[in-house]
Amino acid sequence: MFKTISIVLLNIKQGIREKTFWAAGFFFLFLMGFSVFLGELSIGEKKVVLRNISLSSIEISCLLLIAFSFVYNFYREESTRLKEVYLSYFSHAAYLGGKLISYILICLIYILLASFTASFVLFLNKAYLWQIFLGSYGIFLKLSIFCGFCLLFSSLFSYPLLSSISTIFAYIASELSYNALKIVNVSENIFIKIFLKLIYHILPNADKIDLKYQIIYGKTPRLVFLIGITSYVFIYALLLYFLSVLIFRRKEH
Repeated sequence: MFKTISIVLLNIKQGIREKTFWAAGFFFLFLMGFSVFLGELSIGEKKVVLRNISLSSIEISCLLLIAFSFVYNFYREESTRLKEVYLSYFSHAAYLGGKLISYILICLIYILLASFTASFVLFLNKAYLWQIFLGSYGIFLKLSIFCGFCLLFSSLFSYPLLSSISTIFAYIASELSYNALKIVNVSENIFIKIFLKLIYHILPNADKIDLKYQIIYGKTPRLVFLIGITSYVFIYALLLYFLSVLIFRRKEH
């Protein structure tokens, strides 16, 4: 446990000092500025547009942080032989566990900073709702799963670009799978239906975790629902972690 904690602290310290962490922040600010511009163009829907784009900006910028900063940090440790130093002191499980927890905590720090910034902008534009932080919590849960995918692909592939693209592809696939399933339900081809249902249940159910579309209209999710999606994310991330450890051990040996 103490070994894992030490890896977590080292990675958090390094991750926050990375240029990509702050680059993601600047990209978020750019998107926020764009949201204010779009809000002015949306007659009668300004508040809803601002809330929607604010939460989407947090999610997109944090996803890029995961797909590029975390992935390249993982491979940089391998190229500089820092990974060998870690593995001489820590087990594979402790090393990857520390990585995953640090990724999730860095996301939490980033999302909190971005949420306070977004809340300030929304307050200035008379569009603030306290439920914005519940929306940010939903984003945190969703992206915690993709921290697990980031770890899995980094353990599986030898090239960082492939891991980054795979992480983004997994995100896009999970976002689109529910809509694809609804479209295919009207089809008479049973094999396509079964295939897409299988894909939908294997991928993270982004439609169930995403709280944005409730939050932007001021609706508050029930506590039971929040506990349910938190448990789902915890179990899913844990499965990705165990898969990563299994792949990493085989790759190292």
